[in-house]
Amino acid sequence: MRAALGALMQTTMQIKINAIEQGQQKPNFWNNIHFHPTDAVEDIWGQDILDKLAADGSARYVRLYTMFEDVVTRDEEGKLVFDFSAQDVRLDYMVSKGYKLLMCFNFMPVVMAKTPTELSGCRYKDKRFCRSNPADYDEWRQLCQAQAQHWVDRYGVDEVSQWLFHCWNEPDLGFWIYPQFFFELTKEKQDYKIDEYCKLYDYFEAGVHAVSPRLQVGGPSCGHYKDFFRRVMEHVSSGKNYVTGAKGTRIDFVSMHCYSSIPQDVHDPLRHRICPESIVNQYCQYRSIMAECGLGELPAVIDEWAAAAEGYLGIKEMPRMRFRETEYYSAFYFRLIDLMRQLSIPPMRMMICLSGQDHNTEDFDGHRTFFTARGWRKPIANAFAMAAKLGEEAIPCEISCDSPDAGAFATRRKDGAIVIALYNHVWDFGREGEPVPVSFNVCNLPEHFTVRRYRIDQVFSNAYTAWGRLNCPSMPTVWEREQISRRARLEKCRSDEKGANAFVGETLLTPNSVELIEIVGE
Repeated sequence: MRAALGALMQTTMQIKINAIEQGQQKPNFWNNIHFHPTDAVEDIWGQDILDKLAADGSARYVRLYTMFEDVVTRDEEGKLVFDFSAQDVRLDYMVSKGYKLLMCFNFMPVVMAKTPTELSGCRYKDKRFCRSNPADYDEWRQLCQAQAQHWVDRYGVDEVSQWLFHCWNEPDLGFWIYPQFFFELTKEKQDYKIDEYCKLYDYFEAGVHAVSPRLQVGGPSCGHYKDFFRRVMEHVSSGKNYVTGAKGTRIDFVSMHCYSSIPQDVHDPLRHRICPESIVNQYCQYRSIMAECGLGELPAVIDEWAAAAEGYLGIKEMPRMRFRETEYYSAFYFRLIDLMRQLSIPPMRMMICLSGQDHNTEDFDGHRTFFTARGWRKPIANAFAMAAKLGEEAIPCEISCDSPDAGAFATRRKDGAIVIALYNHVWDFGREGEPVPVSFNVCNLPEHFTVRRYRIDQVFSNAYTAWGRLNCPSMPTVWEREQISRRARLEKCRSDEKGANAFVGETLLTPNSVELIEIVGE
Protein backbone atom coordinates (compact mmCIF):
# COMPACT_ATOMS: atom_id res chain seq x y z
CA MET A 1 0.00 0.00 0.00
CA ARG A 2 2.79 2.42 0.90
CA ALA A 3 4.60 1.61 -2.35
CA ALA A 4 1.44 2.40 -4.29
CA LEU A 5 0.99 5.69 -2.46
CA GLY A 6 4.62 6.54 -3.05
CA ALA A 7 4.24 5.97 -6.77
CA LEU A 8 1.10 8.09 -6.74
CA MET A 9 2.92 10.97 -5.09
CA GLN A 10 5.79 10.74 -7.57
CA THR A 11 3.61 11.39 -10.63
CA THR A 12 1.97 14.77 -10.14
CA MET A 13 1.12 17.81 -12.24
CA GLN A 14 0.96 21.42 -11.12
CA ILE A 15 -0.46 24.17 -13.33
CA LYS A 16 -0.28 27.94 -12.95
CA ILE A 17 -2.11 30.35 -15.28
CA ASN A 18 -2.29 34.14 -15.34
CA ALA A 19 -5.66 34.79 -16.99
CA ILE A 20 -4.79 38.29 -18.22
CA GLU A 21 -1.60 37.19 -19.98
CA GLN A 22 -1.90 37.45 -23.75
CA GLY A 23 -1.36 34.38 -25.86
CA GLN A 24 -0.88 33.30 -29.45
CA GLN A 25 -3.72 32.64 -31.87
CA LYS A 26 -4.15 28.93 -32.63
CA PRO A 27 -7.24 28.59 -34.85
CA ASN A 28 -9.31 25.48 -34.30
CA PHE A 29 -7.89 22.87 -36.68
CA TRP A 30 -9.09 19.85 -34.71
CA ASN A 31 -12.91 19.87 -35.00
CA ASN A 32 -13.29 18.47 -38.52
CA ILE A 33 -14.29 15.10 -39.99
CA HIS A 34 -14.14 12.94 -43.09
CA PHE A 35 -17.70 11.61 -43.48
CA HIS A 36 -17.87 8.38 -45.45
CA PRO A 37 -19.73 7.01 -47.33
CA THR A 38 -20.69 10.32 -48.92
CA ASP A 39 -24.05 9.09 -50.17
CA ALA A 40 -25.10 8.38 -46.57
CA VAL A 41 -25.74 12.14 -46.39
CA GLU A 42 -28.98 11.48 -48.26
CA ASP A 43 -30.02 8.76 -45.77
CA ILE A 44 -31.85 9.19 -42.46
CA TRP A 45 -29.10 7.50 -40.45
CA GLY A 46 -26.42 9.67 -42.02
CA GLN A 47 -28.38 12.86 -41.43
CA ASP A 48 -28.99 11.84 -37.82
CA ILE A 49 -25.22 11.72 -37.25
CA LEU A 50 -24.63 15.02 -39.01
CA ASP A 51 -27.48 16.68 -37.10
CA LYS A 52 -25.92 15.71 -33.78
CA LEU A 53 -22.48 16.94 -34.81
CA ALA A 54 -23.89 20.24 -36.06
CA ALA A 55 -25.84 20.74 -32.83
CA ASP A 56 -22.74 20.54 -30.61
CA GLY A 57 -20.36 22.21 -33.08
CA SER A 58 -18.00 19.26 -33.08
CA ALA A 59 -17.43 19.28 -36.86
CA ARG A 60 -16.73 22.51 -38.72
CA TYR A 61 -15.29 21.29 -42.02
CA VAL A 62 -16.49 18.00 -43.49
CA ARG A 63 -14.72 16.10 -46.25
CA LEU A 64 -16.93 14.49 -48.90
CA TYR A 65 -16.43 12.91 -52.31
CA THR A 66 -17.88 14.49 -55.45
CA MET A 67 -18.95 10.99 -56.56
CA PHE A 68 -18.59 11.80 -60.25
CA GLU A 69 -19.98 8.36 -61.07
CA ASP A 70 -23.38 9.88 -60.19
CA VAL A 71 -22.82 12.97 -62.32
CA VAL A 72 -21.53 12.17 -65.82
CA THR A 73 -23.09 10.42 -68.81
CA ARG A 74 -22.97 10.95 -72.58
CA ASP A 75 -25.71 11.90 -74.99
CA GLU A 76 -26.43 10.16 -78.31
CA GLU A 77 -23.74 12.25 -80.00
CA GLY A 78 -21.13 11.25 -77.43
CA LYS A 79 -20.96 14.63 -75.68
CA LEU A 80 -20.60 14.80 -71.92
CA VAL A 81 -23.79 15.39 -69.96
CA PHE A 82 -23.62 16.60 -66.35
CA ASP A 83 -26.45 15.92 -63.90
CA PHE A 84 -25.73 17.25 -60.39
CA SER A 85 -29.18 16.52 -58.93
CA ALA A 86 -28.10 13.60 -56.70
CA GLN A 87 -25.13 15.60 -55.46
CA ASP A 88 -27.34 18.64 -54.84
CA VAL A 89 -29.42 16.68 -52.33
CA ARG A 90 -26.32 15.94 -50.29
CA LEU A 91 -24.67 19.35 -50.47
CA ASP A 92 -27.86 21.34 -49.94
CA TYR A 93 -28.25 19.44 -46.69
CA MET A 94 -24.65 20.07 -45.63
CA VAL A 95 -24.85 23.79 -46.37
CA SER A 96 -28.18 24.06 -44.53
CA LYS A 97 -26.45 22.73 -41.41
CA GLY A 98 -23.69 25.32 -41.61
CA TYR A 99 -20.88 22.95 -42.56
CA LYS A 100 -17.92 24.09 -44.65
CA LEU A 101 -16.76 21.49 -47.13
CA LEU A 102 -13.58 19.87 -48.36
CA MET A 103 -14.59 18.29 -51.65
CA CYS A 104 -12.49 15.47 -53.08
CA PHE A 105 -12.72 15.42 -56.88
CA ASN A 106 -12.98 11.70 -57.72
CA PHE A 107 -13.53 9.01 -59.03
CA MET A 108 -13.35 8.72 -62.84
CA PRO A 109 -16.74 8.38 -64.57
CA VAL A 110 -16.71 5.15 -66.56
CA VAL A 111 -17.78 6.99 -69.71
CA MET A 112 -14.62 9.12 -69.45
CA ALA A 113 -12.19 6.38 -68.44
CA LYS A 114 -9.23 5.22 -70.49
CA THR A 115 -9.68 1.78 -68.89
CA PRO A 116 -13.37 1.53 -67.91
CA THR A 117 -12.89 -1.98 -66.53
CA GLU A 118 -10.59 -0.72 -63.72
CA LEU A 119 -13.36 -0.97 -61.12
CA SER A 120 -13.39 -1.48 -57.39
CA GLY A 121 -15.43 -4.08 -55.57
CA CYS A 122 -18.96 -3.21 -54.43
CA ARG A 123 -19.25 -0.33 -51.99
CA TYR A 124 -22.19 1.26 -50.18
CA LYS A 125 -25.46 0.83 -52.13
CA ASP A 126 -23.66 -1.63 -54.44
CA LYS A 127 -21.76 1.19 -56.15
CA ARG A 128 -18.27 0.78 -57.59
CA PHE A 129 -15.61 3.35 -58.40
CA CYS A 130 -13.31 3.54 -61.40
CA ARG A 131 -9.60 4.12 -60.71
CA SER A 132 -8.65 4.75 -64.35
CA ASN A 133 -7.07 7.88 -65.75
CA PRO A 134 -9.23 9.74 -68.29
CA ALA A 135 -9.14 8.89 -71.98
CA ASP A 136 -9.16 12.65 -72.68
CA TYR A 137 -7.67 14.97 -70.08
CA ASP A 138 -9.45 17.97 -71.52
CA GLU A 139 -12.73 16.26 -70.72
CA TRP A 140 -11.51 15.94 -67.11
CA ARG A 141 -10.83 19.69 -67.13
CA GLN A 142 -14.33 20.32 -68.49
CA LEU A 143 -15.82 18.22 -65.70
CA CYS A 144 -13.84 20.02 -62.98
CA GLN A 145 -14.86 23.39 -64.41
CA ALA A 146 -18.51 22.40 -64.73
CA GLN A 147 -18.49 21.13 -61.14
CA ALA A 148 -16.96 24.30 -59.71
CA GLN A 149 -19.26 26.50 -61.81
CA HIS A 150 -22.31 24.59 -60.59
CA TRP A 151 -21.40 25.19 -56.94
CA VAL A 152 -20.67 28.88 -57.49
CA ASP A 153 -23.99 29.30 -59.28
CA ARG A 154 -25.88 27.40 -56.60
CA TYR A 155 -24.24 28.63 -53.37
CA GLY A 156 -22.38 31.80 -54.40
CA VAL A 157 -18.68 32.46 -54.73
CA ASP A 158 -18.46 33.98 -51.23
CA GLU A 159 -19.55 30.66 -49.72
CA VAL A 160 -17.71 28.34 -52.08
CA SER A 161 -14.45 30.28 -51.76
CA GLN A 162 -14.41 29.14 -48.11
CA TRP A 163 -14.48 25.50 -49.21
CA LEU A 164 -11.43 23.47 -50.15
CA PHE A 165 -11.11 21.35 -53.31
CA HIS A 166 -8.55 18.61 -53.74
CA CYS A 167 -7.69 16.21 -56.52
CA TRP A 168 -8.29 12.51 -55.90
CA ASN A 169 -8.03 10.25 -52.87
CA GLU A 170 -4.78 8.44 -52.07
CA PRO A 171 -3.44 8.33 -55.63
CA ASP A 172 -0.29 6.62 -54.35
CA LEU A 173 -2.40 3.62 -53.30
CA GLY A 174 -4.82 1.42 -55.19
CA PHE A 175 -7.37 4.17 -55.85
CA TRP A 176 -5.47 5.49 -58.89
CA ILE A 177 -4.57 3.48 -62.03
CA TYR A 178 -2.97 0.40 -60.44
CA PRO A 179 -4.55 -1.51 -57.52
CA GLN A 180 -1.18 -2.77 -56.25
CA PHE A 181 0.85 -1.16 -53.50
CA PHE A 182 3.30 1.42 -54.83
CA PHE A 183 6.41 -0.56 -53.81
CA GLU A 184 5.11 -3.60 -55.71
CA LEU A 185 5.12 -1.74 -59.03
CA THR A 186 7.99 -1.66 -61.47
CA LYS A 187 9.89 1.61 -61.79
CA GLU A 188 8.18 2.20 -65.14
CA LYS A 189 4.72 1.78 -63.64
CA GLN A 190 5.61 3.95 -60.64
CA ASP A 191 6.71 6.77 -62.95
CA TYR A 192 3.59 6.39 -65.06
CA LYS A 193 1.33 6.48 -61.99
CA ILE A 194 3.01 9.65 -60.68
CA ASP A 195 3.20 11.44 -64.04
CA GLU A 196 -0.45 10.72 -64.81
CA TYR A 197 -1.48 12.08 -61.41
CA CYS A 198 0.50 15.29 -61.98
CA LYS A 199 -1.29 15.66 -65.29
CA LEU A 200 -4.62 14.98 -63.60
CA TYR A 201 -3.88 17.69 -61.02
CA ASP A 202 -2.87 20.29 -63.63
CA TYR A 203 -6.09 19.85 -65.58
CA PHE A 204 -8.11 19.86 -62.35
CA GLU A 205 -6.52 23.13 -61.27
CA ALA A 206 -7.07 24.71 -64.68
CA GLY A 207 -10.73 23.71 -64.69
CA VAL A 208 -11.49 25.00 -61.19
CA HIS A 209 -9.68 28.31 -61.57
CA ALA A 210 -11.34 28.96 -64.90
CA VAL A 211 -14.44 29.59 -62.75
CA SER A 212 -12.84 31.87 -60.14
CA PRO A 213 -9.32 32.56 -58.87
CA ARG A 214 -10.83 32.77 -55.38
CA LEU A 215 -11.42 29.02 -55.20
CA GLN A 216 -8.87 27.01 -53.19
CA VAL A 217 -7.32 23.86 -54.63
CA GLY A 218 -4.84 21.32 -53.34
CA GLY A 219 -3.64 17.74 -53.18
CA PRO A 220 -2.36 15.07 -53.39
CA SER A 221 -3.87 13.41 -50.26
CA CYS A 222 -1.28 10.65 -50.29
CA GLY A 223 -1.98 7.67 -48.12
CA HIS A 224 1.57 6.62 -47.34
CA TYR A 225 4.34 6.86 -49.94
CA LYS A 226 6.67 9.83 -49.50
CA ASP A 227 8.40 9.27 -52.86
CA PHE A 228 5.11 9.81 -54.64
CA PHE A 229 4.42 12.88 -52.50
CA ARG A 230 7.84 14.37 -53.20
CA ARG A 231 7.47 13.97 -56.96
CA VAL A 232 4.12 15.76 -56.89
CA MET A 233 5.56 18.57 -54.77
CA GLU A 234 8.46 18.96 -57.21
CA HIS A 235 6.03 19.08 -60.11
CA VAL A 236 3.73 21.78 -58.72
CA SER A 237 6.67 23.89 -57.56
CA SER A 238 8.97 23.69 -60.58
CA GLY A 239 7.77 21.11 -63.11
CA LYS A 240 6.30 21.78 -66.54
CA ASN A 241 2.57 22.43 -66.38
CA TYR A 242 0.74 19.95 -68.60
CA VAL A 243 -1.92 22.54 -69.51
CA THR A 244 0.00 25.78 -69.97
CA GLY A 245 3.56 24.62 -70.52
CA ALA A 246 4.68 27.12 -67.88
CA LYS A 247 6.75 26.35 -64.79
CA GLY A 248 4.77 24.95 -61.87
CA THR A 249 1.07 24.71 -61.03
CA ARG A 250 -0.95 26.70 -58.53
CA ILE A 251 -1.57 24.89 -55.26
CA ASP A 252 -3.26 26.67 -52.33
CA PHE A 253 -2.87 23.94 -49.73
CA VAL A 254 -1.20 20.55 -49.48
CA SER A 255 -3.19 17.54 -48.25
CA MET A 256 -2.05 14.25 -46.76
CA HIS A 257 -3.26 11.30 -44.69
CA CYS A 258 -1.68 10.43 -41.35
CA TYR A 259 -2.60 7.24 -39.51
CA SER A 260 -0.92 5.91 -36.39
CA SER A 261 1.10 2.73 -36.77
CA ILE A 262 -0.16 -0.27 -34.83
CA PRO A 263 2.21 -3.26 -34.68
CA GLN A 264 0.37 -6.34 -33.46
CA ASP A 265 1.45 -8.02 -30.23
CA VAL A 266 1.41 -11.69 -31.20
CA HIS A 267 1.21 -12.78 -27.56
CA ASP A 268 -1.90 -10.74 -26.76
CA PRO A 269 -4.22 -9.67 -29.62
CA LEU A 270 -5.98 -7.15 -27.37
CA ARG A 271 -2.77 -5.26 -26.70
CA HIS A 272 -1.07 -3.10 -29.30
CA ARG A 273 0.87 0.12 -29.59
CA ILE A 274 -0.48 3.25 -31.16
CA CYS A 275 0.47 6.80 -30.30
CA PRO A 276 -0.31 10.40 -31.34
CA GLU A 277 3.41 11.00 -31.83
CA SER A 278 3.44 8.77 -34.91
CA ILE A 279 0.78 10.96 -36.55
CA VAL A 280 2.75 14.10 -35.68
CA ASN A 281 5.95 12.54 -37.02
CA GLN A 282 4.29 11.68 -40.34
CA TYR A 283 2.92 15.19 -40.64
CA CYS A 284 6.38 16.63 -39.97
CA GLN A 285 7.88 14.36 -42.64
CA TYR A 286 5.39 15.69 -45.18
CA ARG A 287 6.13 19.28 -44.12
CA SER A 288 9.86 18.67 -44.45
CA ILE A 289 9.39 17.52 -48.05
CA MET A 290 7.22 20.57 -48.73
CA ALA A 291 9.98 22.83 -47.40
CA GLU A 292 12.63 21.10 -49.50
CA CYS A 293 10.49 21.75 -52.58
CA GLY A 294 10.00 25.44 -51.77
CA LEU A 295 6.44 24.98 -50.44
CA GLY A 296 7.20 25.24 -46.74
CA GLU A 297 4.92 28.21 -46.13
CA LEU A 298 1.82 26.62 -47.64
CA PRO A 299 -0.96 25.50 -45.29
CA ALA A 300 -1.46 21.76 -44.93
CA VAL A 301 -4.61 19.72 -44.41
CA ILE A 302 -4.60 16.27 -42.84
CA ASP A 303 -7.81 15.23 -44.55
CA GLU A 304 -7.74 11.78 -42.96
CA TRP A 305 -6.34 10.82 -39.58
CA ALA A 306 -7.15 8.12 -37.06
CA ALA A 307 -5.44 6.12 -34.36
CA ALA A 308 -5.70 3.17 -36.75
CA ALA A 309 -6.57 2.64 -40.38
CA GLU A 310 -8.53 -0.53 -41.27
CA GLY A 311 -11.77 1.43 -41.39
CA TYR A 312 -13.91 -1.54 -42.36
CA LEU A 313 -12.63 -3.84 -39.61
CA GLY A 314 -14.27 -4.19 -36.22
CA ILE A 315 -13.58 -6.17 -33.07
CA LYS A 316 -14.77 -9.45 -34.61
CA GLU A 317 -12.18 -9.24 -37.38
CA MET A 318 -9.46 -7.57 -35.29
CA PRO A 319 -9.89 -7.58 -31.47
CA ARG A 320 -7.39 -4.76 -30.99
CA MET A 321 -9.97 -2.34 -32.45
CA ARG A 322 -11.70 -2.34 -29.08
CA PHE A 323 -9.80 0.87 -28.27
CA ARG A 324 -12.17 2.74 -30.62
CA GLU A 325 -14.99 2.22 -28.11
CA THR A 326 -13.14 3.31 -24.98
CA GLU A 327 -11.95 6.42 -23.17
CA TYR A 328 -8.48 5.64 -24.55
CA TYR A 329 -9.36 7.27 -27.88
CA SER A 330 -10.52 10.47 -26.17
CA ALA A 331 -7.21 10.87 -24.36
CA PHE A 332 -5.35 10.02 -27.58
CA TYR A 333 -7.24 12.83 -29.37
CA PHE A 334 -6.47 15.48 -26.75
CA ARG A 335 -2.79 14.57 -26.65
CA LEU A 336 -2.74 14.82 -30.46
CA ILE A 337 -4.28 18.29 -30.30
CA ASP A 338 -1.72 19.36 -27.73
CA LEU A 339 1.24 18.05 -29.76
CA MET A 340 0.02 19.64 -33.00
CA ARG A 341 -0.58 22.99 -31.28
CA GLN A 342 3.06 23.05 -30.21
CA LEU A 343 4.37 22.84 -33.79
CA SER A 344 5.61 25.99 -35.51
CA ILE A 345 3.16 25.32 -38.36
CA PRO A 346 0.25 23.16 -37.21
CA PRO A 347 -2.17 21.82 -39.83
CA MET A 348 -4.82 24.19 -41.16
CA ARG A 349 -7.38 21.39 -40.82
CA MET A 350 -7.22 17.93 -39.29
CA MET A 351 -10.09 15.55 -40.16
CA ILE A 352 -10.78 12.32 -38.33
CA CYS A 353 -11.87 9.55 -40.71
CA LEU A 354 -15.29 8.08 -40.00
CA SER A 355 -15.37 5.54 -42.81
CA GLY A 356 -16.95 2.21 -41.98
CA GLN A 357 -20.19 3.65 -40.62
CA ASP A 358 -22.21 1.60 -43.10
CA HIS A 359 -20.76 -1.56 -41.51
CA ASN A 360 -22.04 -0.51 -38.09
CA THR A 361 -24.70 -3.16 -37.34
CA GLU A 362 -24.04 -3.87 -33.65
CA ASP A 363 -23.35 -1.64 -30.67
CA PHE A 364 -19.70 -1.14 -29.70
CA ASP A 365 -18.38 -3.34 -32.51
CA GLY A 366 -15.05 -1.53 -32.96
CA HIS A 367 -15.70 0.26 -36.24
CA ARG A 368 -14.32 3.72 -37.01
CA THR A 369 -17.45 5.62 -35.96
CA PHE A 370 -18.67 8.24 -33.49
CA PHE A 371 -21.95 6.48 -32.74
CA THR A 372 -23.06 2.90 -32.12
CA ALA A 373 -25.76 1.15 -34.15
CA ARG A 374 -28.39 2.40 -31.68
CA GLY A 375 -27.02 5.94 -31.86
CA TRP A 376 -25.17 6.08 -28.53
CA ARG A 377 -22.25 8.45 -28.55
CA LYS A 378 -18.86 6.85 -28.07
CA PRO A 379 -16.26 8.55 -25.84
CA ILE A 380 -14.46 9.85 -28.95
CA ALA A 381 -17.62 11.64 -30.06
CA ASN A 382 -17.88 13.24 -26.61
CA ALA A 383 -14.21 14.23 -26.91
CA PHE A 384 -14.99 16.14 -30.11
CA ALA A 385 -17.87 17.93 -28.36
CA MET A 386 -15.52 18.73 -25.50
CA ALA A 387 -12.78 20.01 -27.83
CA ALA A 388 -15.29 22.33 -29.53
CA LYS A 389 -15.39 24.29 -26.26
CA LEU A 390 -11.69 25.16 -26.51
CA GLY A 391 -10.68 28.68 -27.44
CA GLU A 392 -8.43 29.78 -30.28
CA GLU A 393 -6.01 31.83 -28.18
CA ALA A 394 -3.31 29.72 -26.52
CA ILE A 395 -2.67 31.15 -23.06
CA PRO A 396 0.81 30.70 -21.54
CA CYS A 397 0.65 27.91 -19.02
CA GLU A 398 3.30 27.07 -16.41
CA ILE A 399 3.25 23.28 -16.03
CA SER A 400 5.29 21.05 -13.77
CA CYS A 401 4.63 17.39 -14.49
CA ASP A 402 6.42 14.18 -13.52
CA SER A 403 4.23 11.89 -15.62
CA PRO A 404 5.15 11.06 -19.24
CA ASP A 405 1.48 10.37 -19.93
CA ALA A 406 -0.17 13.53 -18.61
CA GLY A 407 -0.42 16.97 -20.16
CA ALA A 408 -2.39 20.20 -20.13
CA PHE A 409 -2.97 23.38 -22.10
CA ALA A 410 -5.01 26.53 -21.60
CA THR A 411 -7.01 28.61 -24.08
CA ARG A 412 -9.19 31.70 -24.23
CA ARG A 413 -12.39 31.85 -26.26
CA LYS A 414 -13.76 34.86 -28.07
CA ASP A 415 -16.37 35.27 -25.30
CA GLY A 416 -13.51 35.68 -22.80
CA ALA A 417 -13.94 32.27 -21.16
CA ILE A 418 -10.79 30.50 -19.99
CA VAL A 419 -10.80 26.83 -20.99
CA ILE A 420 -8.22 24.39 -19.61
CA ALA A 421 -7.73 20.87 -20.97
CA LEU A 422 -6.13 18.13 -18.86
CA TYR A 423 -5.38 14.61 -20.08
CA ASN A 424 -3.66 11.41 -18.98
CA HIS A 425 -3.05 9.32 -22.09
CA VAL A 426 -1.51 5.88 -21.57
CA TRP A 427 -0.35 5.48 -25.15
CA ASP A 428 0.39 1.75 -24.90
CA PHE A 429 -3.16 0.41 -25.13
CA GLY A 430 -3.50 -2.39 -22.57
CA ARG A 431 -0.97 -0.93 -20.13
CA GLU A 432 -2.60 -0.12 -16.82
CA GLY A 433 -1.03 3.29 -16.30
CA GLU A 434 -1.05 5.44 -13.17
CA PRO A 435 -3.44 8.09 -11.86
CA VAL A 436 -1.97 11.59 -11.82
CA PRO A 437 -2.95 14.12 -9.10
CA VAL A 438 -3.31 17.62 -10.54
CA SER A 439 -3.39 20.98 -8.78
CA PHE A 440 -4.07 24.23 -10.58
CA ASN A 441 -4.05 27.91 -9.77
CA VAL A 442 -5.60 30.48 -12.11
CA CYS A 443 -5.16 34.11 -11.07
CA ASN A 444 -6.44 37.47 -12.36
CA LEU A 445 -9.88 36.13 -13.24
CA PRO A 446 -13.02 38.33 -13.33
CA GLU A 447 -14.54 39.48 -10.06
CA HIS A 448 -17.30 36.91 -10.50
CA PHE A 449 -17.14 33.74 -12.54
CA THR A 450 -18.64 30.27 -12.91
CA VAL A 451 -16.62 27.07 -13.30
CA ARG A 452 -17.94 24.11 -15.27
CA ARG A 453 -15.99 20.84 -15.34
CA TYR A 454 -16.53 18.15 -17.97
CA ARG A 455 -14.90 14.74 -17.92
CA ILE A 456 -14.39 11.59 -19.97
CA ASP A 457 -13.08 8.53 -18.17
CA GLN A 458 -14.29 5.04 -17.27
CA VAL A 459 -17.35 6.52 -15.53
CA PHE A 460 -18.25 9.86 -17.06
CA SER A 461 -19.29 10.32 -20.69
CA ASN A 462 -18.65 6.66 -21.39
CA ALA A 463 -21.48 4.53 -22.79
CA TYR A 464 -19.09 1.65 -23.46
CA THR A 465 -18.29 0.99 -19.81
CA ALA A 466 -21.96 1.46 -18.87
CA TRP A 467 -22.83 -1.20 -21.45
CA GLY A 468 -20.07 -3.46 -20.13
CA ARG A 469 -21.31 -3.20 -16.56
CA LEU A 470 -24.64 -4.52 -17.80
CA ASN A 471 -22.86 -7.60 -19.26
CA CYS A 472 -22.86 -6.23 -22.82
CA PRO A 473 -26.52 -6.90 -23.71
CA SER A 474 -27.11 -7.43 -27.44
CA MET A 475 -30.83 -6.69 -26.96
CA PRO A 476 -30.92 -4.26 -24.02
CA THR A 477 -34.15 -3.73 -22.14
CA VAL A 478 -35.75 -0.30 -21.82
CA TRP A 479 -34.15 0.12 -18.39
CA GLU A 480 -30.74 -0.94 -19.71
CA ARG A 481 -31.00 1.46 -22.63
CA GLU A 482 -31.76 4.27 -20.20
CA GLN A 483 -28.70 3.42 -18.10
CA ILE A 484 -26.44 3.44 -21.14
CA SER A 485 -28.00 6.60 -22.57
CA ARG A 486 -27.22 8.47 -19.33
CA ARG A 487 -23.51 8.00 -20.04
CA ALA A 488 -23.72 8.46 -23.81
CA ARG A 489 -23.26 12.22 -23.67
CA LEU A 490 -20.67 14.73 -22.50
CA GLU A 491 -21.09 14.93 -18.73
CA LYS A 492 -20.06 17.30 -16.00
CA CYS A 493 -18.08 15.61 -13.24
CA ARG A 494 -19.04 18.21 -10.62
CA SER A 495 -21.71 20.77 -9.97
CA ASP A 496 -20.99 24.28 -11.25
CA GLU A 497 -18.85 26.35 -8.90
CA LYS A 498 -18.87 30.10 -8.27
CA GLY A 499 -15.72 32.08 -7.65
CA ALA A 500 -14.07 35.50 -7.59
CA ASN A 501 -10.70 36.76 -8.89
CA ALA A 502 -8.84 33.45 -8.64
CA PHE A 503 -9.56 29.75 -8.96
CA VAL A 504 -7.57 27.15 -7.07
CA GLY A 505 -8.46 23.50 -7.40
CA GLU A 506 -7.37 19.94 -7.90
CA THR A 507 -8.39 16.74 -9.62
CA LEU A 508 -7.18 13.21 -10.14
CA LEU A 509 -6.55 12.16 -13.74
CA THR A 510 -7.16 8.45 -13.90
CA PRO A 511 -5.50 6.57 -16.79
CA ASN A 512 -6.87 7.67 -20.17
CA SER A 513 -9.06 10.40 -18.74
CA VAL A 514 -9.69 13.91 -20.04
CA GLU A 515 -11.03 16.80 -18.01
CA LEU A 516 -11.99 20.21 -19.35
CA ILE A 517 -12.38 23.20 -17.03
CA GLU A 518 -14.43 26.09 -18.37
CA ILE A 519 -14.22 29.39 -16.45
CA VAL A 520 -16.85 31.88 -17.61
CA GLY A 521 -17.00 35.45 -16.32
CA GLU A 522 -20.34 36.91 -15.23
